[in-house]
Amino acid sequence: ELQKLLDENALTEDTMDVHSVTAIRADMERMEARRLQPYFIESFFLAAFRQLGGKIHARENGRYEITSVPFAVRNRDSQIGTGESVLRRYERIAFDKAYCTVQGQAAAVLIAPGHPLLEAVIDLVRERSMDVMKRGTIFVDENDAGTDARLLFYIEDAVQDGVPLPGGGRRIISKHIHFVEIRADGSAANAGYAPYLDYRAPQPEEAEPIRTFLAGQDWLSRDVEGLARSYAVRALIPTHLKEIRERRTARIDKTIKAVKERLTAEIQYWDYRAGELREKEAAGKTNAGLNAQKAAQRAEELSARMQRRLAELDMEKHIAPTAPIVVGGALVIPRGRLSMIMGHVESMTADPAARSAVEQAAMNTVMEIERSLGYLPRDVSAEKVGYDVESEIPMHLRASGDAPLRFIEVKGRRADAATVTVTKNEILTAFNKPAAYILALVAVDGTRTRTTYLQRPFRERPDFAATSVNYDIKELMDGATVLLQR
Repeated sequence: ELQKLLDENALTEDTMDVHSVTAIRADMERMEARRLQPYFIESFFLAAFRQLGGKIHARENGRYEITSVPFAVRNRDSQIGTGESVLRRYERIAFDKAYCTVQGQAAAVLIAPGHPLLEAVIDLVRERSMDVMKRGTIFVDENDAGTDARLLFYIEDAVQDGVPLPGGGRRIISKHIHFVEIRADGSAANAGYAPYLDYRAPQPEEAEPIRTFLAGQDWLSRDVEGLARSYAVRALIPTHLKEIRERRTARIDKTIKAVKERLTAEIQYWDYRAGELREKEAAGKTNAGLNAQKAAQRAEELSARMQRRLAELDMEKHIAPTAPIVVGGALVIPRGRLSMIMGHVESMTADPAARSAVEQAAMNTVMEIERSLGYLPRDVSAEKVGYDVESEIPMHLRASGDAPLRFIEVKGRRADAATVTVTKNEILTAFNKPAAYILALVAVDGTRTRTTYLQRPFRERPDFAATSVNYDIKELMDGATVLLQR
């Protein structure tokens, strides 16, 4: 009964049971694995700032000096900025708060979302690149040995409530971005969080043969944008809408209940006081500070206030999605198709069926290992989130302070393989969650497998232009912490 009362009267989600807390912590772990700060932001800013003419130099570990901020960046800040101004130079900046304060060194400014320098750079890049994004470009996927080209669309969707804006329209309460792939047969799929990081631009000598190939692709002239929007409406937006509607509706309902209870009590009090004062005034007893008219007026004001507030809350409950917007697009050519276009013969690699069998054997092995440890693994490879298996550690198996999830990237290889390829997304995810991220190397030899779990397998982040990195397996194992071998 006590818990029920607490839940009913909590206007925020602060009052939660252990299951709610665990679920929220797991969501936070997932978000941390995919967070932009610091590695994605650093990679973007360094390239974009230099492209805009800025001068930035690496100094101490994780710290940089900006010797010149271009006028265009400072001018853009003066147009869009609302707080602190962008400076002409910065003695030290950092993208990770761990490097902001170093003993004996100047304090570094943390460049993160919301900082005026980063916001000005982003705004300029968006302005200068928006038409390019809409026209589209061509990418090559070196990690796909297949032959089916596909279109990648960048789609924005928003959820609005019923609160009107001064300039017209309704208030946006949440925005999401999605990447959707469309294939020649019209099928669509979620492409993950940042698929483009794993793709490269075509080499100059590849451009003309690719253009020749595209001339024969009639499916590209169909309403492919419409297919992408339809997929977003059908498969992506409902999840976003449900999440926002459930969270906000629960809070609004509690607020409505609290407003009615509090203001109704006050209205009743002042109505009672007005009646009481009228009786005294009729008997010739007046109150210089408060009379019946003022008390009645106070009750009316509170009643009008309650109606206004309830009307506002009712508008907030009218939650609806907006139409998805296609912001940009690109054609993705897989490595296998590019080899055919260029007239090359693919190097001696396993055929697709054999390669798929090795990958599936590796996934099955890792899933079984996780279950044998008492964990609850889930295959998320189709979601393209930077790892293949999300494994939940039950509460009774967790040490104090342990994260509830393990993020496992599975690499199935032939038993005689000496190298392994890891994509940029996978590497940056590993840096985001170094303690929870595991690189599982599975050597497959027929029906036999040998699995090695590596923690902190990567020493350096990939260059901005890199889409994937080939690693020597022995060197990886020598430099990482081996958690398990089976």
